[in-house]
Amino acid sequence: FRGPNGIWSRIDTKYLEIDYFMRHGKECWPVIHKMFFNPLSNARPNPAHHVLAWMEHQNLLSGIITQNIDNLHHKAGNTNVVEFHGNTRILVCPRCEHQTPADFDKLGLPPRCPQCSTILKPDFVFFGENIPSSARRGTEELLKNLELMIVIGTTGVIFPAGQIPRQAKQSGAFIIE
Repeated sequence: FRGPNGIWSRIDTKYLEIDYFMRHGKECWPVIHKMFFNPLSNARPNPAHHVLAWMEHQNLLSGIITQNIDNLHHKAGNTNVVEFHGNTRILVCPRCEHQTPADFDKLGLPPRCPQCSTILKPDFVFFGENIPSSARRGTEELLKNLELMIVIGTTGVIFPAGQIPRQAKQSGAFIIE
């Protein structure tokens, strides 16, 4: 996202700023759909995802905290997944809070709430939004009595998620990166 040829060098971040989205949702949706939903529709779990799911099913892993919104841990078979930044499976109505599956064949673009016709928002964190309280609670729960944390595939520089391994270490957990 942030490298010299990253997404943010090609796409204006305003489309993922919550205040802009709330005022210009119709304009934002084609960009959001092209940026996330099109590429992720064909994404499949890789061997690492499958190993983590196997580890969970063998009771070797108590859960996963992920910054990714790609749903790949679920597709691989993990059941205890804290989606720290949300996901692309669900769309949420900013007005009535109705949630609906991200089915664009059914909803069209921009997707509108089946209850009140408001433009729906993807259930992931936009710039200017807080981490959902459910994600914070789920993270805190996994950090309780944690002995070992395996950190995979992150630079650890995106906050507040980058703070999670530090919290685990301060609580006495051993960290494998």
